Amino acid sequence: MANQTESTTKPLSEAIPLVILGVLITLENLLVCFLVYRFRKLRTFTNGFIVSLALSDILFGAVLIPVDIADQSNPANGYLVSLILFANVTNLFAVTLDRYLAVMNSLRYSYTMTRHFVKILLTAWILPIPLSLLPLIWGNEKGTTAEKVYLFFIVGGVVVPYIFILFAYIKIFREVARQIKNLAKLATYDNQQQTAREGKRVTGEGRVARVFAMIAGIFVISWMPVFFMTAAGALQRDDIIPPVLGTVSWYTMTAGSLLNAAVYAFFKRDFRNAFLRLFRCRTVSFSRHGSEEAITEAHH
Repeated sequence: MANQTESTTKPLSEAIPLVILGVLITLENLLVCFLVYRFRKLRTFTNGFIVSLALSDILFGAVLIPVDIADQSNPANGYLVSLILFANVTNLFAVTLDRYLAVMNSLRYSYTMTRHFVKILLTAWILPIPLSLLPLIWGNEKGTTAEKVYLFFIVGGVVVPYIFILFAYIKIFREVARQIKNLAKLATYDNQQQTAREGKRVTGEGRVARVFAMIAGIFVISWMPVFFMTAAGALQRDDIIPPVLGTVSWYTMTAGSLLNAAVYAFFKRDFRNAFLRLFRCRTVSFSRHGSEEAITEAHH
């Protein structure tokens, strides 16, 4: 990130809210991972990518926030910010590829993902590592060739993939609309039951794609201040960076990581059902435990 402050630690007025938000981010995304572990129905290729995204958010909440609060001048900060940034992009690209194959080539989706799922996940995490090491090259120097090269990687590693992601979702939503329209025409014939099943599948794929389009939009908005500060620093235009933007960027990034799990819980049906089922199980267990205690007390 472009800004540096004289103090190496954040003031309490900034640190306390960030600590609270970091804990919430970590717990939220650990819950996402636990739900996939706990409920077999959630163990799909798509949800595997969600777990990978959740891990990058856990890295933000449980590692980056504490490291930055403890020492803002720590060189690891730039590395962690870059690692999380690129990991988010590569994982969002991976899940977009997953949705694209599921909608555009549904017959080969299962076969393709079975063969390549692990490779895609490994690539999504290995690729960000060399890209994120670049901030450590120039240290605290501004306007160096290395930093300008990093700006090139920001464009090549973030902007270009997002252009592909945008066009992929446009194609996905158009294809979903086309398939639903065609199925509506076929429904006038005798195969209404089969058409209804296929229509339900296509509609479901469209809903899931909508969820990840929302996640992609949240990412762009929440990381925009970081993009701006990085570009300004690389172009030696620190003078155009508002002093408050460094602080604001932490809250926008935090809000993005916090919102991701909420989007899964509220808008992705399988996660919503799993969460409600888990909550009901805990409530019933607690009620039974309370009843047993009441009976024991009555006998005494």
